[in-house]
Amino acid sequence: MSLINDMLRNLEAKRPDDLARQSLQREIRALPPGKSGRGKGLLLLSGLGLAVAGAVAVHQAGLLDAPLLAVAPPSPPPAVLVAPPELPAPPAMSPPAAAPDAAMSGDETLRLSSNLAVVPLPAAPVLGVPDPVVPPVPAAPAKAEPVSAAAPAGPVKIEKSPVPATPRDRADAEYRKAETALASGRSGEALDGMRAALKIDPAYVQVRQTLLRQLLDMRRIDEAMAVLQEGVELMPAQTGWAMSLARLQLEHGDLAAADRSLARSQAYAEANADYAGFQGHVKSRLGAHRQAVAHYQRAARLVPSEGRWWLGLGLALEADGRVPEAREALRRALSAGTLNAELSAVAEQHLR
Repeated sequence: MSLINDMLRNLEAKRPDDLARQSLQREIRALPPGKSGRGKGLLLLSGLGLAVAGAVAVHQAGLLDAPLLAVAPPSPPPAVLVAPPELPAPPAMSPPAAAPDAAMSGDETLRLSSNLAVVPLPAAPVLGVPDPVVPPVPAAPAKAEPVSAAAPAGPVKIEKSPVPATPRDRADAEYRKAETALASGRSGEALDGMRAALKIDPAYVQVRQTLLRQLLDMRRIDEAMAVLQEGVELMPAQTGWAMSLARLQLEHGDLAAADRSLARSQAYAEANADYAGFQGHVKSRLGAHRQAVAHYQRAARLVPSEGRWWLGLGLALEADGRVPEAREALRRALSAGTLNAELSAVAEQHLR
């Protein structure tokens, strides 16, 4: 018994780790109660012998000098890692690892407990910490280009060049002056202003019409004829001017000029009965009775209710030797009821 007690004290002095103690405890079994004290002593001796043999074998293998199956605690993860790697599950036989605060500093303990590494390098992202949201910077308003150093200091002078007036604008200005003078009774100044406006813009119809009215009211016929002649040559579609010019020429006894004035604008007066009847009258005065018949027929066809055209047609037919047709036209002239007393007397005289 003394030998066994010495061995146990020796083992206690070695202080094997928990795994060794657990192994020895598994090797020691409680014996079932025996019937006699001798049997119990034999069984106890056998168990102690087996324990001593196992301890000697472990001591010879050099495992008693170091803790049995001790697992070194893992080194703390490097600071540059995004997340610490998962530790492999310890073997079933391994004892629990030593508390981290016994082998690590306070900072390392904080890193493991929070699972966030304190990163000394700013280039490495930190797990779980989002990048700061930078609010968008509003675009700066466009700035005017800097004034060149050669530009003179002070306010910039903008030169405005007047837009050149058109001929109609200048003629209109002269016409307004003429109207003002005419309203003030300065007729001579008004006529000069209207002539100046027509010199700038000869196609200004309103100015020419106003000038003609003033000249005719003042009985300045020659001047009026000159203004009409110029207007008809520029604008032959003004059939009213052509008729007025031909009438003045006819009053002056210039039948050929009147005929030419009417012929110039005839294409623009094919639907004008007055124009056709006036042409027939001029042709009759010239002795061109057949042409006069054609003009009168066109006028009577345009306005059949007008007795003047039938009277002129009847006289032209009679002069051309077509008496039956002439008598029929004269009767149509009287039946129209539009002839005055003088013209009715002429028609009745030629029917006798």
